Amino acid sequence: MIKSLINPKTQLYLDFKKFVLSGDFYWSYNSDMTYQDPPNSNYTNIFYYSHMFLMRPGNNPFRFPKNNSDHLEFAAQVFLEIFKHNEIEINSFLRINANCVHPYSNILNTVPHTDHDYDHKNALIYLTNSGGCTVVENNVYDPKEDDVIIFGGERHYHQTPRQDRRVVLVATFI
Repeated sequence: MIKSLINPKTQLYLDFKKFVLSGDFYWSYNSDMTYQDPPNSNYTNIFYYSHMFLMRPGNNPFRFPKNNSDHLEFAAQVFLEIFKHNEIEINSFLRINANCVHPYSNILNTVPHTDHDYDHKNALIYLTNSGGCTVVENNVYDPKEDDVIIFGGERHYHQTPRQDRRVVLVATFI
């Protein structure tokens, strides 16, 4: 189930958003949206750009996430401000990432996936107003710029934007 949160749009948030959308923000190219195969021809494993602030816990002996960016604390503070404003308590971040998808001439459904193979929650902050619905199970969310949603670790996917780039800040947490 998708739950919409209130984004208080603090100065910290506005500064972070300006930075991520600037030409000074570093993006990495990824050839596939997910390592999972499309279940059928209705879904496409598209390319995208990302900035990984906090790498997901891997199969290392200690099973902890890894700081991957000098801007991790900035990103985490943005989420924590929004969570506090909405009275949501978290124990720990598992992953924090910025994702950027460019528009396609036809709207495509990306591959349904889960971010982790264990219990977790997802939060998304939409930094642009480009479209690109988020679909969680049978719930469809049509985002607007500055919207924030959370949902459980259910299978989800998004649609490619109609125009402009779709920039979303993603966090998984427990």
